[in-house]
Amino acid sequence: MTTWLKICSLLLCLGLLAGCGRTRPPQGPPVSDVIPPPPAVESAPDRDEGIVSSPSEVPPDIQRIHAQLFQQSKKYFEEKSYPQTISGLTRLLALLPEEPIEVQSRWLLAQAYRQVGEWEAARDQYRTLAVSSNANPYQADAQLQFKELQRLLEQFTMPPLDTQAIRLTLEQLPASGGFDQGIKKMKADGVTTLLIDLGCEGTGFHTDPPRNSKAPRHLLDLQALLRSYVERSHQLHLLVYVGVNLRCIGNWHDSPLPEWRDRTYNVTTRQTQDSRFFDLFHPEYQQFLDQFLAQLSGEGVDGLVFLDDYPMGMYDGVSRSGLTRFQTAFGVSFDPVRAFQPGFDPLRASRASKVSSRSTQGSSALEEDSVFWRWAGWKARERLTVVEQLISQLRKRHLTVQCGLELHPHGLTDPVRALVDYAQDAMEAIRRPFSFFFVRPEIDRQSSSDQLSAIEKLRRISTKAVLTRLLPLLDGPRRVWVSMPAERGKRIAPGTAGSSTSLLDEFPSGIGVVHDLRAFS
Repeated sequence: MTTWLKICSLLLCLGLLAGCGRTRPPQGPPVSDVIPPPPAVESAPDRDEGIVSSPSEVPPDIQRIHAQLFQQSKKYFEEKSYPQTISGLTRLLALLPEEPIEVQSRWLLAQAYRQVGEWEAARDQYRTLAVSSNANPYQADAQLQFKELQRLLEQFTMPPLDTQAIRLTLEQLPASGGFDQGIKKMKADGVTTLLIDLGCEGTGFHTDPPRNSKAPRHLLDLQALLRSYVERSHQLHLLVYVGVNLRCIGNWHDSPLPEWRDRTYNVTTRQTQDSRFFDLFHPEYQQFLDQFLAQLSGEGVDGLVFLDDYPMGMYDGVSRSGLTRFQTAFGVSFDPVRAFQPGFDPLRASRASKVSSRSTQGSSALEEDSVFWRWAGWKARERLTVVEQLISQLRKRHLTVQCGLELHPHGLTDPVRALVDYAQDAMEAIRRPFSFFFVRPEIDRQSSSDQLSAIEKLRRISTKAVLTRLLPLLDGPRRVWVSMPAERGKRIAPGTAGSSTSLLDEFPSGIGVVHDLRAFS
């Protein structure tokens, strides 16, 4: 009996020990799961049961590091040091902080991105907060901010539908007294947009008082003029775009610096000389361009068209800034005296004929040819890069400003010629962040050709280029504007009887049409 009691006691103890073993907590989750899932799928621990912390919570020392990073980033934000704010918060979110810090960090990060004009990055942070399954104090505001940014981003990536624009110069703008009546008539005729071409001299436009005063030239006067025209045009729901040629904008400066001038090669004297145009590659001139475009956009203009009436030709761009930047990029120098030898013609039909005609010059001639083509390609791409940087800075201040780029028809049908004669690379331009592309015919305004012959020239050059080369590469006809000379100084109205109908019927619905009042003015 005693032995049986001993056996029973032993079994009872073993059972108790086994039960005690089952009360031990399980091992903690893997490191990658340190952030708890949303409360909707996890019950919160019962604080009343005396559980101080669960294994899935972030350790207190890590929490302190997260809090310190957030406070430092918040301080940067208050000091308007937005790049440091973005850097700190991006690093913090990569450390997977707990929900309160994560939510606050995302909201502050979105605000910082917005301050520096990183609109897509800001939108993405707002979207994360807006769709979170966990309710957070910023969710409602994040939904509103997301919708606003999404709408604005969609707006600047696509120009208005069915643009009907009138292109005219500052000199052709009516004086203040007749402007309202003029735009009312344009509106009644179906015009949706005014394209005001600033020209290249920066001089001369109508002002009412006094008539004998010198036409204003400097930027403040231009801003005041545009402000007046924009306000009255917007009242009638007409958009206002400004056409700018970046090589000419320096003329609007009160006293442009001599070193801002471009340099061109004179084939007669075989020397470089100052050009009447300005150097796109000069850093200080680029700063002035940035200021100029920002101030124009600040007057409420709806868009800018980067015109190319005065393109950078084969012999242009040989400024100190341009040559230095080219040498830095390629490790070789471009010497126009050596490149532009008598008889040099980069547009000859075949490479073989060029080699044959220059065979007496040996391998050095071939080497100079190679450097020239590097130079021509770099000049076209660098011009686009300058414009792209200006647009990027502009959209940090004015998100919805449309930015269009003029493409020469030869840039689409004869890209080699466009590269040499206009420093233009159309295929590269299409990959850049332009809202639309503007194609106009090559019309000699000094010629004696009549209206019909000029229109026929438009049909031959521009129509083919737009329909077969440009439209297939874009996401819609709205991103193309084509130019037409206005018939007898007036707009060609689409859909009416006569030659204008056959012209416009060749283009798909939605394409923008610019009726040029300058061509025969």
